[in-house]
Amino acid sequence: MGRISESEALELYRGCSFHELGRRAHEVICRLHPENYRTYVVDRNINYSNYCFAQCSFCNFKADPDAYASRRTSPSSGYVLTYEQIGEKINELIAVGGTQILM
Repeated sequence: MGRISESEALELYRGCSFHELGRRAHEVICRLHPENYRTYVVDRNINYSNYCFAQCSFCNFKADPDAYASRRTSPSSGYVLTYEQIGEKINELIAVGGTQILM
């Protein structure tokens, strides 16, 4: 059995609950990798800024980029991390055995 087709994937997406989809994915994993263990990567997503132009309707993390230009005169919810702050976050990741940084 190989990869599923685009139409099969769409059928699963439309017809399965989240839990059913997870159960089916787990069955495939167990069939392809019957070992009694799983591996994982410890990573950290470092958001060096939350100013964003995308205006996604689902995001509650972003700050209006127009606020960036006027941040000296009016406080905003936006931020830009310094190199030192980014370095601290990297060191925190290394301290817990992390091996991957996402930015």
